[in-house]
Amino acid sequence: MIGSVARLGLASLALSAASLLLTRFDGNIAFIWGNTGLVIAALSLRPRDQWRWLLPAFGVAMFVATACFGMGLAAAAPLLAATMTEATLPAWLLRRWEGRFFDRVTGVVMFLLIAGIIGPLIGAVIAASAISLLTDANWQRTAIRWFTSHGLGTITFTPLIMLLLRGDVGRWFQAPLRAQMGPFAVLGLVAAVVTGVFLQDGVPLLFLPMLPMLAATMLYVRIGAAGSILLLVAIGGLLSLSGHGPVHALPTPPLNRILFFQFYVGCAALLVLPVAALIKQHRQAIRDLSQSEARFRLLSDRSADVILEVAPDGTILHASPSVAQVAGQPPAYYLGQHGFTLVHPEDQHVLWRAHRQALANPDIAHIAQFRSPRETAEPTWFEAALRGLGGTAGQGLIVILRDISARKATELALEIAASTDPLTGLVNRRSFLQRLRNQIEHCRVGSSQGSVALVDLDHFKSVNDRFGHAVGDLALQAFARIASATIDRRHCLARIGGEEFAILLVGINPKEAEATCERLREAVEQLEVELPNGMLEIESPRITASIGLTAVDPASDPATILNRADEALYRAKASGRNCVQVAD
Repeated sequence: MIGSVARLGLASLALSAASLLLTRFDGNIAFIWGNTGLVIAALSLRPRDQWRWLLPAFGVAMFVATACFGMGLAAAAPLLAATMTEATLPAWLLRRWEGRFFDRVTGVVMFLLIAGIIGPLIGAVIAASAISLLTDANWQRTAIRWFTSHGLGTITFTPLIMLLLRGDVGRWFQAPLRAQMGPFAVLGLVAAVVTGVFLQDGVPLLFLPMLPMLAATMLYVRIGAAGSILLLVAIGGLLSLSGHGPVHALPTPPLNRILFFQFYVGCAALLVLPVAALIKQHRQAIRDLSQSEARFRLLSDRSADVILEVAPDGTILHASPSVAQVAGQPPAYYLGQHGFTLVHPEDQHVLWRAHRQALANPDIAHIAQFRSPRETAEPTWFEAALRGLGGTAGQGLIVILRDISARKATELALEIAASTDPLTGLVNRRSFLQRLRNQIEHCRVGSSQGSVALVDLDHFKSVNDRFGHAVGDLALQAFARIASATIDRRHCLARIGGEEFAILLVGINPKEAEATCERLREAVEQLEVELPNGMLEIESPRITASIGLTAVDPASDPATILNRADEALYRAKASGRNCVQVAD
């Protein structure tokens, strides 16, 4: 590291001395100052813990250069403060805000603003104040010259020095000769055009170098941009100072011509540096997109889930190979077809709603569950995760389909278990009450009518006492079977506790409900409970049923309706059992 710091310090000394010896014409400040570009480039690329070595090295180099080749020992310290401030502050800000600032357009803009304007402006205030105190130089004129020369030098040298320190230029020279010929040829064209423009002063063709500079930038990005700016400064500046070119021909004092040339170079840098960053950013985006697409294709080809790319209108643009195992047809079969090909007609509205939501809000995934249209013994269920492409509404979707049939079967089994009496297989009390609430709502809007019957098996305790609970369970199961066979499937039959059952009769009037209950009572009266093989010598128990019936009142709640049915059941018990009583 010490050797690297020493080399950078010597480079700073050489660059400072060259600027002072070659571009300082009137005993004042240099026409071009490139050392700030070196300091910014080095501080931006090197780790922060190396700054404690780099800053003293640069400081010594600039102090010696100013003392020996510039305005002398008395001005060395204040001018060192100016140059170090205008270099260190932009380097610190650019590292904090932009990192690799030449790789993005916003970074280039920040560089031009901070390093090309703010830094030199601060340095100009410090330097002009010191120089005006040490000499009889005009403060305003000195500040303007410092600002323009140091700003020009920073904009000109920083990009090229960063390429050198990163090793980009070295890798370019190490490339095969054929690869080097292109940049050499284009930069040679830039040099030829700049030379031709600045060798003559008859026609103001200052716009002409911009064309090959843009071509070099578009073809070779940062090397083309930095090399073009350097050639423009070197060739155009030397020829203008030698008395040639359209800048020298301007009818203004020499200082104004120098300021105009610096403004001209600054405009050229403003033209090519953002273009270079934009091209670099575009190429990086293309590489990222290519890598992302490669990863997507790999995941798509290897994933057990189905991955679809879908157009905004629902047309399938890409289907992963796993669609053959999940949906039954090869991927080519689905290309160009609508996504509804994979959806049961009754569930298409579910997917279409999620489709529209994903297009409108592409930043989050939207989930939809639907059945496959394939005819199978058990329905095939899919879960689709839909997300918009590109983060912009209306750009299409990526859809991931997962077969959730096993999960749906488990959910259905759990739902059935939660709503079913395990002994008889009938609906349990909780589920019956929910259905009763729904029926009350239907009756309230006038779309249906219904009745509720409570059924109690007569003298069931004696069955348990005489034959045992095992036979009692058989009797309950036998009742459930005969009741299910007697009552229409549209009605709801439930076991609500012990030997008590409830029936929700829907879509029939009270007279029809009473007739249904009477048929059930008669069927139970004829019922013979089948006993296990070991109990065949025992006489099969006989059971009867008492039934209380009431109409569903839309103005009542489930508890009130059940209480009325229970009162009717109590009257049936009091009337000798094995009968049907209707609530008043």
